[in-house]
Amino acid sequence: MKKSLFLILGAILLASSPAYGWGRLGHSTVAYIAESYLSPKAKKTIDKYLDGKSIISYSSYPDDYRAEHLIDVGFDATNTPRMTVWGHSFQANVDGSIYRSERRGTEYVKNCLLRIEPIIENLKNNHKEMSDSARVVSLAFIVHIVGDIHCPKHVRYEDEQSSGQYPVIFRGKEMSYHSYWDGHLLKTYHDWGYKDVAHLVDRASKREREELSKGDVYTWAEDTARRGRWTVSCVAGTKITRTMSNEDIKFAEQQLARAGYRLAAVLNDVFK
Repeated sequence: MKKSLFLILGAILLASSPAYGWGRLGHSTVAYIAESYLSPKAKKTIDKYLDGKSIISYSSYPDDYRAEHLIDVGFDATNTPRMTVWGHSFQANVDGSIYRSERRGTEYVKNCLLRIEPIIENLKNNHKEMSDSARVVSLAFIVHIVGDIHCPKHVRYEDEQSSGQYPVIFRGKEMSYHSYWDGHLLKTYHDWGYKDVAHLVDRASKREREELSKGDVYTWAEDTARRGRWTVSCVAGTKITRTMSNEDIKFAEQQLARAGYRLAAVLNDVFK
């Protein structure tokens, strides 16, 4: 099963990007929150398909093994110019509206939304007929990408395509702005386990959770793009002050919670 799982995930990841989303702590937090709101049927079905493992176990899987899977199917950085096409980010216009394509003229555009949508639909309609490895990989990608689309540095605006791959200074250390959102921000403010972080950020009422979970991956991605547009004002060389990071962590906490509620909504719908 392990080899077939590698091959399937490798096929999906033929064009992965080196950029990461929330880091292990963030993705585990999202998965833990989602697991708290799974319906009994969804939880039972997922337990069966994952051999009793939690979705948390697979929340960072698409990040952890992307390079190995590319090599497993014969791709590396030297033999294909399209290796970074798939990615875990998506394209948005300046106003935050979502770019619903993978091409801009002859140029390829990174758009994980176009990949995750059919994975969700395929699992929903065919999970009983799918192989064990295909189900596991599908679940791993849904758990991970729903988390990723809530990270503001996974938005590639038409006027700022780097997704934060430029240096900033945070607490005296130079790092990429993407890495700042990827893990440094969360770990600096919340150097705990994912259960502790989840307890801190999961504060919405049932009505609020239901309202936040309306829509689909496009709706949620647009929500991230519009609400997180202000992050493009942090340019290369910026020294991130404590005041700035205090505001950033509030936004990160909101996004982690939203991702958890929405992931639960996706999985409950898939296995209803």
